[in-house]
Order: sequence, then C-alpha cells, then structure tokens
Amino acid sequence: MSSSTTLAAQARGYAKAARTLEDDNNLKNARELYLKAAKLYNEASKIASDKTDSNTQRDLAEHLLNKAQSLKSTGVQQSGSGVSSEGRGGSDTDESSLSKDDLILKEIPNIGFDDIGGLESVKEEIRKAIIYPFTHKDLYKMYGQKAGEGILLYGPPGCGKTMMAKAAARECGADFISVKTSSIVSKWVGASEKNIKQVFETARQSEKTIVFFDEIDSIAGRRSESEDYAKRVVNELLAQMDGVDTADDELLILAATNEPWTIDPALRRPGRFSKLVYIPEPDLDARAAIFKINMKGRPIAADVDVNRLAGMTDSYSGADISAICKEAADIPLGEALRGGTPRKIEDRDFIKVLEGRKPSILSWYVEARREVKKSGEEAVFDGIMG
Repeated sequence: MSSSTTLAAQARGYAKAARTLEDDNNLKNARELYLKAAKLYNEASKIASDKTDSNTQRDLAEHLLNKAQSLKSTGVQQSGSGVSSEGRGGSDTDESSLSKDDLILKEIPNIGFDDIGGLESVKEEIRKAIIYPFTHKDLYKMYGQKAGEGILLYGPPGCGKTMMAKAAARECGADFISVKTSSIVSKWVGASEKNIKQVFETARQSEKTIVFFDEIDSIAGRRSESEDYAKRVVNELLAQMDGVDTADDELLILAATNEPWTIDPALRRPGRFSKLVYIPEPDLDARAAIFKINMKGRPIAADVDVNRLAGMTDSYSGADISAICKEAADIPLGEALRGGTPRKIEDRDFIKVLEGRKPSILSWYVEARREVKKSGEEAVFDGIMG
C-alpha cells in the first residue's frame, strides 16, 4: 500500500505535468492530469499521520479540482463544438456533465464532537436529527420514523456548520460525501440535473452515507424568483430527495447555508429538509473551548487566560477566534524570524490582535433579520430573530 508521502509525490508530478500542458494550451489533457493529481492528494490526506499534512493535502485536492473545472469551462468555450443553453441539445449534453471526481470528495472525517468547542445543546439536537437515525435504526422503524430525511443547518458564517456535519458523520461511522455545489451548475441544458442525479447515485453505492451540500442556496433558490434552468435544478433535487424514503436507505442528506430564507419552500417541507437546525455563534463556554482547541500544539505563556479571552470575544465566530490565535502566534514567530529569541505566545499578543479585529458576523445579522422579515418567515427562522 502506498504511503501518504508517495501519493503526494505522485500528485505533485501530475500537477507539474498538467501545468506544462496548460501552458501549451492542451487543456483537455491538462484537465485530466489535474483530476488525477487531485485524486491522489485526496487519497494521501486520508492516510496521512500528521494532521497538518492531511489538511494541506485536502486543500490541494480541492484547489486542483477547481482548476480542472475551470479548464473544462475554458475548453468548451474555445472549442466551439456546441452552443449555450439556449437551443443546445443532442449528445453534447452528456459530455458536458461532470465526472464523480469533479463533484465529490468522499472521506471518513477525522473530527468528532469533542473537537468542536461548546454548543452542547446544538450537538444534542444534531444527535437526534442526524446520528440516532443511523445508530438506532430499529427503534426508528419501530415507531414509524423515517431515517432518510434531510437536515438543513443554518446560521452565521464561520460558526461551525461544516464541522458539525463532518463530526456527525464521524460519530455515526458514515462515509461523508462533500458536494461542491459550485460545480453542480452547468451552462448546458440537462447537465446540472444529471450532476445532481450522479451525486445521489454515488451515495447509494456506499453502505452508510451522509451527503453534505455546503452553500446549498447556490443551487436551491426560490423557483418563483429563478430562471428556467435554475427551476429545473431545484425540481431534480426535489425528485432525488423524494427518492430517499425507504427504510433500507442508509443515506442522510445534510445541507448548510448562511441564507436559509432564499431556499425554495418546497425543499423545506416534511420529507425533504424536514429539520432545520440553527448553528449559532459560540457562547462563552464555547468560545473558551475554541480558544483551547486552537492553542493546542502552540507554545502558550502562563499569563494567557482563556476564560478572559472568551469574555472579550462576545459575538465573535469560531472562525474569528481561530484567526485570532493564528495572528497572535504570528507575532512572536515574526520576531524570531527577524533574529529575536523564540518565545511563547503571551497575553499581550492576543490583546494586540483583538485591538485590531472586530466580529465578522454583526453585519450578517443585520442583513439576515431584514431578509427574514421580508420573507414573512420569522417563526421558521426564529434562531436568527431571537
């Protein structure tokens, strides 16, 4: 079995060759090599013993998938082999749909609920909505409860919706299929719908699977406000979700959005995204836990008071706190790189960072509350309005 280092080296070779082909305008072959490199980096990330290496390889896999997709778009436009969605037909529709590697990164997540700070009530809500249908399937069948319905996670950006989804998959031992919604939409007639169908067909091939659509608002907007091609995408998504309804399905659909009010109401009815789970900004205990998690592996001075920092970061998101820890570490690191004596990260470093950083999600709440009021769904999205 190849090691993570060997796979990463092979991936680098493919990526280098792909760049050469791209420079020579051989876009089709360049795209194929970028996809091979992305697949190898993804495989390397799964078996890497070092967490940092694993995350880096996953990021490289995602970057190369995006690169391959951009080349496909460019190549189609340059080829002149077809027309746009207006009047396009024939077999070219099949050629324009994406491969499984374009759409999906399949993994078994390496994070659980213990790796996510605080939010215990939210975790229990997710256990009921996501984990127990898998781990207590017989009980669900006994009481006539379906285990194959969808869950929509919503809330401000940077507060852990994606991490919650991955942790849920880990907690119940399911494969985690992360769908790149930006890759779903195609300019060619029928291709977007086929891409959605491909996702569900792939998911059904696994023994136990959670399919996760991040930023689902990009493909599931209100049909009353959408163009015809977007309506067809929503209709296909509705049809596929209606097919996840048998007791034998070991498949659960998860989605996340920062703009839940834009999701078509038909997707939020019972049987589809039956459960809406609000992922709020971290509370005091959660912020303290997030600081602790982000300080692991870093040299922290004794004068750093995690609880004090948590108290100073009311309304900050988890992503904000992660960035604060990184920027605080950059201060002594920069000093050492300039020839200073290496030292631990001190309280003054965190204070300096906080003086120049404000919460990133305050403007989101202003816009979110305005849009929810406009939609007339205050009761539906009471997490935002509360």
